Amino acid sequence: MQASIELPNKAYLLPNAIPNWPPAWWFWLALFALFVTLALMVFLGIRHHQQRAYRREAIQQLQDWHELSDQELAEHCLLLIRRCLKTEGHDTLISLPTAKLLPFLDSQIRSRKYAFQHLSEELIELPYRPAGQLSLEKRQNLIATTKFWIRRHRA
Repeated sequence: MQASIELPNKAYLLPNAIPNWPPAWWFWLALFALFVTLALMVFLGIRHHQQRAYRREAIQQLQDWHELSDQELAEHCLLLIRRCLKTEGHDTLISLPTAKLLPFLDSQIRSRKYAFQHLSEELIELPYRPAGQLSLEKRQNLIATTKFWIRRHRA
């Protein structure tokens, strides 16, 4: 209970105190909108995480590249890229030859550092060579470019 305030003149009247609870109706509306927005963000975040699971699995498969030969590595990278395209629903792109697929992959990324055009000769010819040799730098560049494409593609 509030202590009454002594006024010098009784002509001044103070209004009754306004209670702090329950808040106005618009407070409940704003609180409801906040909870709906929060629930929607959580739902969309979970759905985004689930839809991108194939990317995490593909990158995880690239972790064991040390054991692969050069030919197997090139075939494995192309296979992972084609599997990602299949998951996104681009069946017509999977059947493209590698020489036509690589410019399309570069157009999706728009990165000069991670471009398949620098690796096109190795990716096209290496699986058909009897004993292809890639330098360690080329192998790492192939892995890095494939990982970057898997993470960033907009198929």
